[in-house]
Amino acid sequence: MALSIQAADASHSSDWAFKRLFKLESECRSSTLAAQVQAVGQFPKLFDQFPFPTLVGSAFLKLGDLFCNSPNPLRYHIARVFAASQHHLLHTAYADELLRRVLVVLYSNDPIARVLALRLIGNASAVFAKFPEAQHGVLLRYQSTHPLEVAAAVHATESLLKYSPGFQSVVWETVIARAGDTSVPDSVRAQLICSLRHAAPNLQLSMLLYDHCCFWVEQPRSAIAVKEAALTSWKAVIQPHNELRHIDAQRISRFILHELRSTRCAALALLGTWRPKQGDVAMEADDIKERLVKFIESQLHPPTAGSFDFYCTRLATISLARMEASYTTEAVSQSWAFAEFLANSALQAFSGLSSMASPGTDERELPTNTLLHDLVYAVMLVVNTASVLRRSEVLLAATATVVNSWRAISSTVGRADNRRHVKRFIETTWAWCTRAGTLHTLSASLEALLDTANCHVFDAIIAIARRDKLSDSLIARCNQQIESYVGAVSSCATNELSRNAFWNSIAILLAYHLQPHAKPNQPRPTAIPVNAVVKWCVDAAAQGDDVDSSEQHYSSDGPPAHACQTIIYLLAASGNWKALGLLIKPLPSHKFSAEFQEWFDAMSLLAEAEDSLDNADQFLTLIDSALAILHVLDRQQSRHTFQIFVVLIRKELVCLLGDRGNHRAVHPAHPSLALFARLQAKRTHGLIAQVNYVLDAYLSIDPITRSWLEGVLATLNSVDVGHISTSVAPPLFTPGPSFFSMPPNPVIDIQTRPNLEAGEAAVVAASGSQLHVIVEGFLQFSKHKLPVSLRGVRVALWLSQRSKQGSDRDLPGCASYNLVARSANSRSSADPACAGDASTSGYDDCWNAALAFDAVLDGNYFACPCAITMPQLASVCSHYDATVSAHIHVSCALIDSAGRAWWVGPHSSYPLAISTTAR
Repeated sequence: MALSIQAADASHSSDWAFKRLFKLESECRSSTLAAQVQAVGQFPKLFDQFPFPTLVGSAFLKLGDLFCNSPNPLRYHIARVFAASQHHLLHTAYADELLRRVLVVLYSNDPIARVLALRLIGNASAVFAKFPEAQHGVLLRYQSTHPLEVAAAVHATESLLKYSPGFQSVVWETVIARAGDTSVPDSVRAQLICSLRHAAPNLQLSMLLYDHCCFWVEQPRSAIAVKEAALTSWKAVIQPHNELRHIDAQRISRFILHELRSTRCAALALLGTWRPKQGDVAMEADDIKERLVKFIESQLHPPTAGSFDFYCTRLATISLARMEASYTTEAVSQSWAFAEFLANSALQAFSGLSSMASPGTDERELPTNTLLHDLVYAVMLVVNTASVLRRSEVLLAATATVVNSWRAISSTVGRADNRRHVKRFIETTWAWCTRAGTLHTLSASLEALLDTANCHVFDAIIAIARRDKLSDSLIARCNQQIESYVGAVSSCATNELSRNAFWNSIAILLAYHLQPHAKPNQPRPTAIPVNAVVKWCVDAAAQGDDVDSSEQHYSSDGPPAHACQTIIYLLAASGNWKALGLLIKPLPSHKFSAEFQEWFDAMSLLAEAEDSLDNADQFLTLIDSALAILHVLDRQQSRHTFQIFVVLIRKELVCLLGDRGNHRAVHPAHPSLALFARLQAKRTHGLIAQVNYVLDAYLSIDPITRSWLEGVLATLNSVDVGHISTSVAPPLFTPGPSFFSMPPNPVIDIQTRPNLEAGEAAVVAASGSQLHVIVEGFLQFSKHKLPVSLRGVRVALWLSQRSKQGSDRDLPGCASYNLVARSANSRSSADPACAGDASTSGYDDCWNAALAFDAVLDGNYFACPCAITMPQLASVCSHYDATVSAHIHVSCALIDSAGRAWWVGPHSSYPLAISTTAR
């Protein structure tokens, strides 16, 4: 039986979008060119605001019609719209119709109009590349005598080759002929030669291009622009089967000392692909080496200030290092001497400027950002040169340079705009030292960084400690630093550096002893740092209620800002909630915002609750108070949902295991025993579903929190199967960093076709039929990088007699719906008709039985065809006419590259009427 759908109005957003499109279309027919240009310029904003495929396809067709019948100035702006909205072109289903409109202009008699048509074809190459008509039209334009038209044809060719590599063999002969024609303007020849670099994947064409590039570089009458283009294309075709020959490297080296920087860069980039062989005679390479050394020396001692070219110097130094590594037997390498000189100069400049900053100086007023980048680039050149030379003494010297750079950076205050730069530099150099076998030298040097106030260096050291990569001497040094500082506090002999070293050592030891994959109840050897925190908190509490004295004590001896939050989450991750609660109390909360004050109050109550597990009533009172504060904060900004879910799981787990231990049956055969067992089983299954939902719904859970949740799941499963028959203590509550600051999940905005949101009983389906629905939507990502790679979307559909109950912040409700969605039978979106046979579907079998359909991601957009079978009302209503109200539930998940489903939502329900009279 077919589905009968009553007419429904479109959604408000779709209505507004199409009304806006019609208004723009009318404005494009204005009699003034300025009004037309203004209307055309608003199309990209419309596409970004409402990227519906139907609207996008219609709008591009209207722009194509306008392109055919408009003057060239307006055509120029239309081509710019296509360039700005290339990512939306993939959603149009009328690419062939759009191309026909553009080809009308391409074959006109106006050369400027043909140039604009070629530009538009290039901008829309994502959808035009597969059409032979577009390729043929571009190929014909190479015969033009108009330089702008040939340049536009080159631009279109390069764009088409990105999406249709086979076009290279079609256009090869034409481009080679035009590139070798000296009557063609040099600028056009340079563009033609640059376009040939796309021949690199083709073995035969890349070998032919190698010879052509060699000829163009050696051609006496070739302009410098042509030679630069030849060098660029030459570099693109250098591959293992097409290596740069020694004689050609000598030819290229002549351009190293050229007066134009662009020529020097092209030559050095090409020379950087040369891999000298042991069979090369050293005397034949002396000319190349001499030119490289001369160029580097000219850069190290530039004639004018500010003329130093680090990019070219880096290329020349690494090329020189490759030559020396191949056949030079000198004890001192010139490339290493140059790299070391640059690093020492950058280190001296950075350290000198940092030492000039007085305690009251704002580092934002100093040019440390530029000098920091120079230092990082110079040290990385040292690392690259040492990697090429592979000499033991050079590797040790490079490690020493890395150590000195770390010390220099750690002596400055970290700035927010340098965080990613410094973090990547430290992680890269640490990984290099690991590969080079000099990690012990770098680890030993970390002892000198314990007093750093740089938050970026501190974060990197904590990350290294989390990976269990620290030396035993550093661990001993941290313990010694803590003990000595505790004694110094008693004698009032502390300073800023010793304070930083004390709290940094505490954080390092806490991070070092974290074991994300350990058993939940396994204790961690963190007595020394925890006792030090407790002692400091006791001393802070002894200051009394005087705000000034407490604040002075905190500012002189308390944890610095860069370490405070890290220590808080490390104490929680190690299960030391008593120390965490004591640490929060002396914080100067009056300096924070009202939101942070309430959040600290909630964490303090949670810490007190964990410290009073032996008293069930007190535990419940404290944890309920903490949850009440978190709920208020969540309603304000919706950033604490994950935290609330984890605390709810913790509360229910403690109550479940506590009730199991407190229950005492009067007699083994007493009826209360069976009732209690059923209630416990129901609670256990519900809590298991909640834990599974949290594990599946949040992508960015850190390993520590995930390990704790998996430990909770293992405990519950043991209780469920009866392996734990007596009372058992709940696992330690050890959440990780994501408990305190969870990055937001990707947001999926979905719509259905037909529109199911139009109101009560907007859609009427026939009894026993199949309802076909297309679920489409867009993904919105936050600025945080996801830990997984996404490849698709999964949509789960099922019928229910009830609408969605509760909100997305209701953990039991979300878990119950997730349980249905996870148990969905997979179906292919390419064949939604396999949803079931209406003739064999019973009335009861159709309710709460989910079907899953997968769809691939097209950028951020997806469209998933689905089908679901309606129940047979005749089996329950006999021959009477009947209409039943139902609800379609839709739940969405993201599929990563490993095939795992992350049920991030949303979960929605739509009203539906099922009738025996619908046709």
